[in-house]
Amino acid sequence: MERIYHRYEKWEDYKEGFYDNCTGETKKEKENLVLEMFNSQELTLKFMNRVIEKWVYSCEHNLTNESLNKIAYIGQGACCLFAGIPSTVTMSMWSKLSKKTQERADQNAKTVLNKWLKIDRNVQLCLSFI
Repeated sequence: MERIYHRYEKWEDYKEGFYDNCTGETKKEKENLVLEMFNSQELTLKFMNRVIEKWVYSCEHNLTNESLNKIAYIGQGACCLFAGIPSTVTMSMWSKLSKKTQERADQNAKTVLNKWLKIDRNVQLCLSFI
């Protein structure tokens, strides 16, 4: 897949606070929300799908990057869309989840990534016939 670049001003994840920092009570609240989202199969899948639906430029920029952990990006993005949780908070809470919850979240992210890849390929195929 060809790498797609967009300047950060276009990134939806940037605008949503994906790269922000938080401390103190705000951070504790966000940490609890990470656990809440990932412990719900329904919420996890819902917000992972929103990542690929709402973050067009961010997904193009990040999911075409061969060196990026795409599964982690989708999970971190889901937390950001769920409750404005910065990626650093999600990363720090990952080890607090049970192995079963981690595996389920990873599988959901793989499903969503494959959906995005299929959509992206279909767009490229349609454009090649124009």
